[in-house]
Amino acid sequence: MNFDKLPGAWFALSGLVYLVGLLVCVVFAPYGFAVGFAAGGALVLGNAWISARKIKRTSFQDKTRTTVLLLADFYARLILLGICFYVFLKFLNVDPLGLVTGLSVVPVGLIVMLVLIQIANRRPEEV
Repeated sequence: MNFDKLPGAWFALSGLVYLVGLLVCVVFAPYGFAVGFAAGGALVLGNAWISARKIKRTSFQDKTRTTVLLLADFYARLILLGICFYVFLKFLNVDPLGLVTGLSVVPVGLIVMLVLIQIANRRPEEV
């Protein structure tokens, strides 16, 4: 198994889960819920993408300095996400349940990836 491709596969599957969920929300859910799902999913996917880029570009020669910089970047993005959630809930009046559901696309993408890995790693006798 090539472990270097796992983050890209996880992000792609999370994006697929986001698109399928957004389509389901647009068809079956109220407008506010769909907007909340779209906003939450976009925020969490953007955050994951920025995190991956930051870690990929970081050199780990000075581990203490690198750890401090990565943690500072993480907390800065966490604060920014909190501000975005506040703006979405207070001023844009998105549905909070839709927003929280949108935040779940990355963990669901991880579960889908793990299930697909489990299915792919079965021997022919097990199928």
